[in-house]
Amino acid sequence: MRQRLNNFFIKYKFLFIILLTLVIMFISYNNYQRSNVLIENNYEKRQKLVERNIVDSIIHVDQSLKIADNQLNMEMRKYSQVLLDKYKDNPNVKEWNLEELKKEFVDYEIFIVNSDLKVTATTYAPDLGLDFNRFPSFAESLRQRLKGDSLVIDRLDLSINTGEFKKYSYQPTPDNQYLLELSVDILKRFPALKDLKLFRDVDNLIAEYEIVEDIGLYRVDALQGNVSRLSNEEPFLYSEIPEYEAELASNAAQSNQMQSRNIQANGSNYIHNFFPAIVEDSLESSQGWASYIVGIQYNESVMQADINFNRNLFLINSMIMFVILLIFIGIVIYLLQNLENQAYHDQLTGLANRDLVVKSFSDLKEKAKNRQKKIGILFLDIDNFKEINDNYGHDVGDKVLKEVADLLSSSLRSNDKLFRLGGDEFVITVTAINSMEEIKQVAKRIVDAFKEPLIVDQSNFFISVSLGISIYPEHGQDLSELLKNADNAMYRAKQQKEDYILYEDFE
Repeated sequence: MRQRLNNFFIKYKFLFIILLTLVIMFISYNNYQRSNVLIENNYEKRQKLVERNIVDSIIHVDQSLKIADNQLNMEMRKYSQVLLDKYKDNPNVKEWNLEELKKEFVDYEIFIVNSDLKVTATTYAPDLGLDFNRFPSFAESLRQRLKGDSLVIDRLDLSINTGEFKKYSYQPTPDNQYLLELSVDILKRFPALKDLKLFRDVDNLIAEYEIVEDIGLYRVDALQGNVSRLSNEEPFLYSEIPEYEAELASNAAQSNQMQSRNIQANGSNYIHNFFPAIVEDSLESSQGWASYIVGIQYNESVMQADINFNRNLFLINSMIMFVILLIFIGIVIYLLQNLENQAYHDQLTGLANRDLVVKSFSDLKEKAKNRQKKIGILFLDIDNFKEINDNYGHDVGDKVLKEVADLLSSSLRSNDKLFRLGGDEFVITVTAINSMEEIKQVAKRIVDAFKEPLIVDQSNFFISVSLGISIYPEHGQDLSELLKNADNAMYRAKQQKEDYILYEDFE
């Protein structure tokens, strides 16, 4: 894998350098535009951070309320069943003592709604006689519940008049004459929920982030479509809000996706992002009334000020980056050259290795075709080299290999190339030859070079070599076939104790 990676960098080194140069030119040409993009990206990140923080706060509140909601669901099922059983025993609701029932239903209010959708009896005096027909959309929902045969529990919701979190349930009687309604004040039932300070978190975010102009929490009524803005002071819901805010909040609730709009005001551009925080799907058994939307107003003039402030600084940084990249290119060229040398050369002898044989042979073959010449492949092996390693050690053996490499290099013609395949095996490519006799003369000259002993560490080593010779194109069309045939000829030379053998001599 490492070798392949090295080869990849070596093969495409000039392309790599060109690409780096183009990148430098591109950065230099576009640094001003890039400064704006960077500021905008940073501005966008801050927007997302603000939105993430406010959503986390709302999720925390919502999860706390869900725990309470689940508890209340169980209580409402239990108490509604009590009312339903009482109705079965005594369908005359006028005879019921609701105050006694209320003592059993801790913190709950009880309402009896007749088929005309009027409250005929209740433990909550202000709503006695309330006619729900005054609210057409809600009245239609109540009629459907009155016709039903099962308990309906609404998700907790914010009271428009009091700002209290309320929860309601509706149990139709078996004869569909009455709705047995229960309600509970969430904060009264669970006082610990009063410590949830959503509006405090909103104020902290506005104070912390200069880009945030305003954060609003909106309630969208699913039945009537009314949009109101929540407040922590009376009135708890503002219905008199700008038309674009109502539209964005309504669209966010319907699509369950963020809605954005740019609005010009007082010479500045403001971005309004409205996204759903709680959409009426919290509980499986709920029939939610309202969705809650977060609206954040961002002041783009803050971003523009950042762009103006950072423009010159970014230009300076771009020049520094340009210089660094030039230095980097110089380092890359040096490293690639070093990689190329390591990839294609034997570390011990400094000779070209097998990969370079493979890489260069295609060019040699093309030149031979054009010039109508032959290529000789000499496969050389040192005789009994293993005995040198065994008797003198590998350090001496390595030194012998270096001496052999130097001797072979000095015995070749200027156009011939020497390669080390590994171990004690070498390959020589002999180019521009016209006959078999010519290649044999080269082989003889190599053999003769080893008549004198090699001196290594003040010791004489009498070295002999065996050569196998194959010729392109007579003995093969590709390098692997030529190397195989030359290797076979070399082993035949060893067997017959010959200095060298041409492949065709024993084929």
